[in-house]
Amino acid sequence: MAQKYIVNDIVMYKNRIHTIIDISSSNGYKLSYVRHQVSPVRLSGVPLTPEILEKNGWKKEAMSRGVSDRHLVYTKPDIEEYGYFPIYIEKGIGDEFDVYPFTDNHDCKQIAYIKYVHQLQHILFGLGLDSEMEL
Repeated sequence: MAQKYIVNDIVMYKNRIHTIIDISSSNGYKLSYVRHQVSPVRLSGVPLTPEILEKNGWKKEAMSRGVSDRHLVYTKPDIEEYGYFPIYIEKGIGDEFDVYPFTDNHDCKQIAYIKYVHQLQHILFGLGLDSEMEL
């Protein structure tokens, strides 16, 4: 089974939010505030929401072209060295969101589908940016 999470990822375990502290050779995870190793099948992602983005420095933008009232766009000023790197959020049913980072002259060009906080952390980590998130 491929490793899904990395150190510092924010995950859900027993309906509580934790941070991955360490990964064992047997693919178990050591979590914050948990004294035993946890199997990866017992973990789930924390859904990425506009509130989480805002708490972590992402700013809501007013976009008119091709964006309806069901869509939100967030950018993060401190990662401008990568040019325009917005996060596009489409409100789904209930409290669910479809999240896409997009580029290419302000046009939506999906480069990844993101549903959980740890997935955004992986993209930021891969770009060499601060991937720590607060909830």
